[in-house]
Amino acid sequence: MQAYFVDGSTMHLKAAVNAFRMVEEQSFVTGGWGPDELFRKPGYNQLAASLTNTHNSFEVPCGSYAHTKLTRALLRATRDGRYGDSMERVIHNAALGSLPLQPDGHAFYYADYNVMAKRIYSMHRWPCCSGTQPQLAADYGINGYLHEPGAVWVNLYQPSALRWQEGADMLVLEQSTEYPRDGRVTLRLSSAPRPVSLRLMLRVPAWANSNAVITVNGDRVPARIESGFAHLERVWHEGDEVMLTLPMALRLEALPSNGGPMHLETVALLRGPQVLFAIRDPWETGALSLRSDALLRAEQTGASEWMVRTPTGPRVFVPWPEIGDRMYTTYLKAI
Repeated sequence: MQAYFVDGSTMHLKAAVNAFRMVEEQSFVTGGWGPDELFRKPGYNQLAASLTNTHNSFEVPCGSYAHTKLTRALLRATRDGRYGDSMERVIHNAALGSLPLQPDGHAFYYADYNVMAKRIYSMHRWPCCSGTQPQLAADYGINGYLHEPGAVWVNLYQPSALRWQEGADMLVLEQSTEYPRDGRVTLRLSSAPRPVSLRLMLRVPAWANSNAVITVNGDRVPARIESGFAHLERVWHEGDEVMLTLPMALRLEALPSNGGPMHLETVALLRGPQVLFAIRDPWETGALSLRSDALLRAEQTGASEWMVRTPTGPRVFVPWPEIGDRMYTTYLKAI
């Protein structure tokens, strides 16, 4: 990517695009990839096999750091929102649920997507992930926005403030939201010395199916969506407020085939950008089978908790950061 940015080398850009596509084709629903730190040979059912033959599913801090750097560079080069979608997925389902680095050097290393999984620390002190985890956190802010003269691209939805120079004026765009707990995002131009002509681009994730609702100062406005971004172009005034509302319906996503047999019965439950993980009892074993219609009727029972009714009793689902030290399952057998 640096070769492309410095020299305009399309060969290097194509190499990065192709590499990302290869990774994406064998990524789990979380955005993670590389069981046992290996890419899997396409067509040999190895990705599905990893759900039962390993607990080392994705090297979270190092993998997430590399993933966000690559997607940020590709987003900068192409302005294609699918790279922002991919970044968002790995942030919410891997990076933000990393266990905290310990003073003695023990670090969170692998995410576990086994049918019976648990989050644990690496046995090694000061592994590579102990270095990339703080770098990942330090980079979090710069992943949120892109700027070019006359335009701002909003990539991540997080409480934040963007300050930038537009011509002779310093502008401030404040973002407030509880996303992804809530699908509403508010953007307010809190400082603008004079009216400014500006293109504001808001990433509309692919999972939203173009059903996003956008209002400006309370009035719903149509927005042209191109390559995953809604385009709002107008003369803005200090105090103008944009609200983006994204539909947060439950949905199922199957395990990627990775060039092999389709696994449409092996699914994960998602809401917005977050995977919802099934909490398991310690005495349980093996894969978890649930009805697809029951999964899609999951009831929200807390700020970050859902409950699925089953013939044997309720089953709790939570996002990645809320798992704690409980056993969990990522992929379920849909019946």
